[in-house]
Amino acid sequence: MPFSPASVSPFLQYAAPPLLGAFIGYLTNKVAIKMLFRPLTAKYVFGIRVPMTPGVIPSKRADLAVNIGEMVGSHLLTSKEISGALEKESFQKTLYSLIESRGEVLLQKDLGPIAEVVPKKYSSYYDVAVQAILHQAQQSVQSFITSDSFEIILEKSIDEQFERFLATDLQVFFPGQDRETAYKFLESSLGRMLASPAMEEWVDTFVQQKVYGALSQEKSLAQILPESMQELLVQSIENQTPVLLEKLASILAEPDIRDRIVVGVRMGVESFVEGLGPMAAMVSGFLTPEVVEGKVRDYLIEKEDDIVAALQNEDVQNRVASALRERSSLLLDTPLVKMLGSGHEESISALCKEVSRQLAALLQEPETTTAFSSMIRDNIETHIDGGKLPLGEVLFDFIGDEGIERGKTWIKNEIRALFAAEKTRKTMDSMVENLFQSLLTKRIGKISRLLPAGVREGIYGSIRKISSRMLEAEVPGLVDSLNIQKIVKDKVDTLDLMRLERLLLSIMEEQFKYINLFGGLLGFLIGCLNLVFLNFM
Repeated sequence: MPFSPASVSPFLQYAAPPLLGAFIGYLTNKVAIKMLFRPLTAKYVFGIRVPMTPGVIPSKRADLAVNIGEMVGSHLLTSKEISGALEKESFQKTLYSLIESRGEVLLQKDLGPIAEVVPKKYSSYYDVAVQAILHQAQQSVQSFITSDSFEIILEKSIDEQFERFLATDLQVFFPGQDRETAYKFLESSLGRMLASPAMEEWVDTFVQQKVYGALSQEKSLAQILPESMQELLVQSIENQTPVLLEKLASILAEPDIRDRIVVGVRMGVESFVEGLGPMAAMVSGFLTPEVVEGKVRDYLIEKEDDIVAALQNEDVQNRVASALRERSSLLLDTPLVKMLGSGHEESISALCKEVSRQLAALLQEPETTTAFSSMIRDNIETHIDGGKLPLGEVLFDFIGDEGIERGKTWIKNEIRALFAAEKTRKTMDSMVENLFQSLLTKRIGKISRLLPAGVREGIYGSIRKISSRMLEAEVPGLVDSLNIQKIVKDKVDTLDLMRLERLLLSIMEEQFKYINLFGGLLGFLIGCLNLVFLNFM
């Protein structure tokens, strides 16, 4: 069907009111929203300000700023709200992560000496600080050394060390190898002493005093000489047995001695024959002196080797040695007065000299020195239990308790005097300065190398706790001192109106769109109501 005005007029008649109402409602809302922001300034016609100019928000910006500032400062960003936000776990985690990241950057940085770390513009302050710290450190060390606390610590340390020193075995300070060296030195010194002229003179004087004293008291050598000396003399005589027997064998082999033996045997035979009486003539007929001499001489020559072998026999040597020991002991037990008799001053003097000479010769023999040193060594080793005896007991045997206490007191006084000396103080100052300078010139390096992961985590956690407590304690005061309400008010007051409009529109643009549509819908419904009302009328 072709379109004609007559055919659409009923439709327009019913559609026009709702559509017109919707358009008017949408347009009025849009204009109303626009009038919230525009115009930005007041408009005048013939000097008269046009109503509703400027817009609602520009004209009420001051009140808006006050209200926003009050809302933000009194209700949104209060000290309580901020403190609560600081206590939240999310903020604590963020704070820890921030501290950890900043800390790792610092710890992983390869730092040079402290002087290089300090900025150049602060170098003068750095030098002053170094000198001040160094001086303070030196003064602190000196003050501590002269203090009563250091005196107590020093005395306690000395006592502890001294007790530990006395309780330590001699083996620790004087091991076996060192003792053997000392014994060898003792042996060589003893040998030099026994072989010296002074020892010979002392032995001579000693023997004379003992001999004349023994004579006046009718003493024997056994009462004069020590048992060890007696044993040494007897042993020395026994040791000469092989030499004596060998000498006896050589004497018997001499022609002179052999002739004397032959003569002695012959005289003995002759005396025997003469004692036979009536049979003497018969016996002397075939046992003539010439025959006896010849037979004895031939026998001695023939049995010379047998005699030497017999004298060198071990059993013979033991018998002779035993006899010599017996005679020596008997001689030692015989009073000297009985041995010498009276009127033998020269003999006594000669005896003293001979005994002195023999004793000196005996003392000068290497065997004597070895025996004495061995005896001393064995006695010392037995006493110190092979080095296991504590040093305190060794010192006690030498100097006693009083000597040990005097030694301890002397050590304490010497150490105190050492620390109090001016030279020591200068040395301590120099040591502190050298140590300080060494620390300053040493590269710091990566601090992370000095701090294990667990320690770093502990440090970060401690910094987080300290920072959190500091923020909780200081933020309320900072918030109050900042006066956020005034800051927000001033900021809103100074905010550009176009920017304020864009800010508000960006927030409420969607809502404004729905308000416009709602206005159109409301106008459409009013138009429909008007249409129904007109039809009923």
